[in-house]
Formats: sequence, C-alpha cells, structure tokens
Amino acid sequence: MPAAADETGPDERDPALAEELELDADGAAGGRVTVSQLAARRTPRGTLSRQVLLDSAREIIDIGGVNALSMRALGARLGVDPTAVYRHFQNKNELLDALADQLVRGDEPLPATGDPGEDLRENLRQLRRQLLRYPTLAPSVLRQPPGSGSWWDRMEHAVGALLALGLDEREAAATWQTLLFFVLGHALTEARHLAETIAADRVGAPMPTVNPPRSRHPRLAAVAPYLHADLTEQFETGIDRILGQASQA
Repeated sequence: MPAAADETGPDERDPALAEELELDADGAAGGRVTVSQLAARRTPRGTLSRQVLLDSAREIIDIGGVNALSMRALGARLGVDPTAVYRHFQNKNELLDALADQLVRGDEPLPATGDPGEDLRENLRQLRRQLLRYPTLAPSVLRQPPGSGSWWDRMEHAVGALLALGLDEREAAATWQTLLFFVLGHALTEARHLAETIAADRVGAPMPTVNPPRSRHPRLAAVAPYLHADLTEQFETGIDRILGQASQA
C-alpha cells in the first residue's frame, strides 16, 4: 500500500487529470465530465474519512459514470494528495464495493408496520428507489452476489415477511429469489435508461416504444398498447403477480 501522505494537496491540479476526467459518460451521446464540472474542494486537515470519500466518489460517478472514478480523480475532487485516499481504501474495487453496499442499504429504515405483505412491498420499493436515485452507480450492485454485506439485512427482512405470510421455508426462499431478480432486472433497466437521458440532457424522455408490423407480428402488435404502462405501475403489477402466484402454491 502506498505510503501515507498529507491530506491537504497542492493548489495546482495535476494537468494529467484533465485528460483522465474528460471521459465519455457511460452510454452517453456526447456527455462529458470535465474538471470544471468537478471543481476541487479543499478538505481541512484531519477531516478526510471513508464517508467523505464515498460521497465524493458518488458525485464523480453521477456526472461521468464509473469509468470517470479513479483514486487520482477522487483526490483531485477533494483537494488532497491521491495517496491519502489509500489510507481508507486499498483500490478502486474496494471503493466501488463500499458504494454498492451503501446503495443496497439505503437511508430509509426497513418498514415495520405489522403488515408483512405491505412491509415486503415497501422493502422492494426502497431498493428500486435507491437504484433509480443513483442510476449511473446502480449496476455496481451486481459486483457482489446478494447475500453479503447490507444484502443480509434486506433479505432477512423480506424472508421474514414471506414466512409471516404463511409460506414454508422452501417457498419463501424461491419467492424471494424470484422477487429479487425481478426487482433488479426492472430497476436496472430503468436506471440505464435514466442515466442515458441525463447524460444526453433528455430527462423525462419515455422508454423506447414497441411498434411491430401487424402483418408479421400480429399477436405482439395486439398487446403492444399495453406494454407501455407507467413504469411504477408495471413494477407494482409484477410484484403483485409474483406474490399472488406464491400464495397459491
């Protein structure tokens, strides 16, 4: 691990950072992150912490995507020598794992209303909200398999709700896995679209539509008008269908 360095860096930024930070945003059409967008902040001596680093790393990713993040870029953002970052994180991968763990944990307490069905739904809504809150960071939750770190708390809560609904252990496990992969697939699809629209300055643009030729795909054309319901409505409908099927097992 590099030797520790003073946490207050030089006023002059390394010229190489300009090239490093001027990266195309993930999937963006012409979106770029620049040093001017990521103005350096002077970090008072002795105040650099894991949380300060995580917050600043998230800001870099919000603007330029995961590829814009590096230990040097993070040091420049905070006005500290890059080697000071290594006091808290060994490398970029460890930093991304910590960000992913925070993303899964979120900042809302897991619900405890006494209604296991509603508590389970809100648990899943929380996860979706977190992924959509940080769309460029959202894919990082796939860096580690569900079943470690903050995933355990969310899973324990969800499985407990399923058991309280009357499912046996086997059915609870199968239903949780189905719910989890549905939520991740749905939310990450939304997050990718949202990240692309933000990068292209088209926030609020709808998802691409499906308009197949009826002569070749008559059945698909017949259901196409129903494929574009509000995304939140689609999400809630999917949860309801999974839980409805589980209750009949």
